[in-house]
Amino acid sequence: MNKFIRLVAVPTLSLLGGAVVATPEAVPAPVVEAAPAPREVVRKPLPWAVPDSQEVVVFSPTRPVRIKVTAQCEGKPLGEMWQERLQKVFDACDRDKDGYLNEKEVQAILSDMGLNQLMQTGYYQPTPQDRPTLERLDTDKNGKVSFDEYLAYYKTSTASVFRAQPPAADNAGGTAVTEALFKLLDVNGDGQLTKDEVKAAEKLLVTKDADEDECLSQAELVPNFFDPRFGRPIRPVGGGFGQPQPVVPVSQTVVTYEPNRVPGTLTQQVIKKYDKDGDFELTREEIGFDEATFARLDKDGNGRLDGEELDAWRTGPADLEVSVSLAPKAVDCVAKLITNREDANNRGFTIKQVETGRLIIRTGRQPIELWAFSPVVGYQLPPLKTQYQYLFQQAAKGKDHVLEKDLNGPNAVQFQFLRTLFEAMDTDSDGKLTKAEFDAYFDLQDGFRNVSLCVTPTVQTPTLFQLLDENRDGRLSVRELRTAWDRLIALEPSGGDVVTKAAIMPSVSLRLTRTMERGYINQQQFNPGFNPNQVQVPQRGPTWFRKMDRNGDGDVSRSEFLGTKAEFEVIDTDKDGLISLEEAEVYDKRTRPPEEKKSDEKK
Repeated sequence: MNKFIRLVAVPTLSLLGGAVVATPEAVPAPVVEAAPAPREVVRKPLPWAVPDSQEVVVFSPTRPVRIKVTAQCEGKPLGEMWQERLQKVFDACDRDKDGYLNEKEVQAILSDMGLNQLMQTGYYQPTPQDRPTLERLDTDKNGKVSFDEYLAYYKTSTASVFRAQPPAADNAGGTAVTEALFKLLDVNGDGQLTKDEVKAAEKLLVTKDADEDECLSQAELVPNFFDPRFGRPIRPVGGGFGQPQPVVPVSQTVVTYEPNRVPGTLTQQVIKKYDKDGDFELTREEIGFDEATFARLDKDGNGRLDGEELDAWRTGPADLEVSVSLAPKAVDCVAKLITNREDANNRGFTIKQVETGRLIIRTGRQPIELWAFSPVVGYQLPPLKTQYQYLFQQAAKGKDHVLEKDLNGPNAVQFQFLRTLFEAMDTDSDGKLTKAEFDAYFDLQDGFRNVSLCVTPTVQTPTLFQLLDENRDGRLSVRELRTAWDRLIALEPSGGDVVTKAAIMPSVSLRLTRTMERGYINQQQFNPGFNPNQVQVPQRGPTWFRKMDRNGDGDVSRSEFLGTKAEFEVIDTDKDGLISLEEAEVYDKRTRPPEEKKSDEKK
């Protein structure tokens, strides 16, 4: 039996000054076992496809346009972001960290219907009818829920990750603004705007700029148009603005479809709209396609597209592909053309990147705007932990935690919401809900509010003010007034040397927003009223440029510039009285030491 005794090297002990000291002897080097190779987790394909694109068809006056719009969240594919958000909840509920959910852990996850409600409205409310249970999720009946089984549960909410909203109708009330502003610019009252009259608009700054911010708001140009109590248009004293223009039916201008589900009836709609001679076939002049596209579809080469040939346009590649990505900050939103720009130009489209998150496509006179829209402060819904923190404070009563018994008693009704979520929020299951656990739980919910996106098509007849307000900040800057003529005359259908009201035609806009904020953005975008507390701080350019641009119009005027006149003139190379972003960056690159630039970038 002794031959099985393990020999262990034991250090000897010696006495030094009464102290026992261990004298180390030769100890065999420890055997270091090789770390086990990491287990590769092979994920099955997602049980439900995460929608990330929409097919948009615009019936412009000259031709139909098919656009494939792919959405992203913070620059990442929606499928990736969706699985990432679900993984965080799975990990938080997997209390024993064994990679599975047991019967108790399953009860802490978000219900499918509750998650769908959270994505649509911004608020989560569990319901007894939709409680996740082990029996419901454990499809292979092995007594535990894997991540793949967990993913398969979220069928309803997955389908809501990205949706198209019903098109918003035209707002005929904008006609009043156009009438008033047109009258203000039309000095001789002949119903037409000449180049000199539009150029003279800059002089309005002297008499109309009431707040002296070197910009003109709609309220300054059209006094009394907005009721200060309700923010609604009112009739000015002394008479009305005339009858509103006819509203263009939205369904006749823009429609959206799920990818690869554009119905065959679209072909008949196109023929009905563009067939001028009633022969149920379309010539190139009627359909408005570019030469290459028409030749590709005209299989028999007879110069006409019948229903079968036109159907190849419906089922084939889209005319244009665009990617839009939403982010919490407007400066990080992106709308970009995926189709090669030269190919797009050859097909008759002109493309303008107004800002990183806003792209305008034109076919003929029809503008199609794609906008990844992150609302300014005041229109955003605050984080859930901010909205609910008062409940935690009232239940804690000065403590740094909440016990389940704190949610009972006289205030039980008030704390019903917290009581139903207590176990889910108490991640360490110690019976104490700390503020950190409370915040972390609602941060998980906020992640789903951020990843749920929608695209809302609108057909709006822009007011004259909106046509001049190129960056849509609700104000007309000096530069926008100076460039107004070039932008207006390009819209004039007659091609003459004057601008008439015919230049103002319905504009198609496709706005990517968080689903829960779609209503707020409709209100903000199409009822522009400048709020001085919502001036957007410039996000680009040297620090000195951003700080001096106090009105946020993208330029630094002489009155904003804090240096001398001579210094201003050095930077203002085109001598237009404004330092543009480009001029500031050129000057900064030429004069500043590299170490200062690096420090500035970190700030």
